[in-house]
Amino acid sequence: MPKIAIASENGGGLDDVVASRFARAPKFTIIELDDKGNIVGVKIIDNPGAQATGGAAIKAIQALINEGVDLVIGPAFGPNAQAVLAEMNIRNMTLPAGTRIRDALEAAKKELGLG
Repeated sequence: MPKIAIASENGGGLDDVVASRFARAPKFTIIELDDKGNIVGVKIIDNPGAQATGGAAIKAIQALINEGVDLVIGPAFGPNAQAVLAEMNIRNMTLPAGTRIRDALEAAKKELGLG
């Protein structure tokens, strides 16, 4: 079952929006889908990179690795983030900051060939 992590601007959840920065997003909304694209779980986690003095992207990605995500959505990914995500076989997808999480989820489903 795929897990999608979306960098979230405010409190996270399906009614939030994509954050303006990936590595320093306050929260990540993690959505687990079944093989047909139906939501089976939603979890909100704090981003350990949000307040980091350095290495924010690495701290954020490590938290997402710990959650077992398959796809990460954010407004942009720097070269370090892209390299680590590729190394861990985690796909990334860019969507504009302010995109509704629900809309981002629909885009992710298309990317994954679900629903």
